[in-house]
Amino acid sequence: MSNDEENSKMLFYIKMSKDLYDSMIEEEARKCGITKQEAHVLLFFSNNPNFSNATDAVCYRGFSKAYVSKAIKFLEERRLIKIINSDTDKRYQHILINSIAYDIVDKLKKVQNKYFLLLKKGISDDEFSIYLKVIGKIAENVMNKMKG
Repeated sequence: MSNDEENSKMLFYIKMSKDLYDSMIEEEARKCGITKQEAHVLLFFSNNPNFSNATDAVCYRGFSKAYVSKAIKFLEERRLIKIINSDTDKRYQHILINSIAYDIVDKLKKVQNKYFLLLKKGISDDEFSIYLKVIGKIAENVMNKMKG
């Protein structure tokens, strides 16, 4: 197989995986009465308790600022999140998930888990361990390139 074919396959597989994830989350979000964007933002903050501001979602999840801003606005209007201004830097706001959102977050996490189980179907633990090692090396290459 040529490099061009390998590159095309890799990009296609990444796209297919992302599209599947988005469609599964969007379907559950609709059932919960929220948008896909709102679901993504809720899941980000629920899955990453060390992150609590919009910039984190933009940097670590790759969402656009507008995507996150719009989702946060609607989540706050629906009282699913609370925004607290930082004591140390007024430019930053901390986003906390309100308890009324816990049921929605739980449903979204179940769909997220179904997605990952689907990806791992037919893959042994050893094979998945190798995959994680390889993808970790790819991520390391990406981070090194981005640093310098």
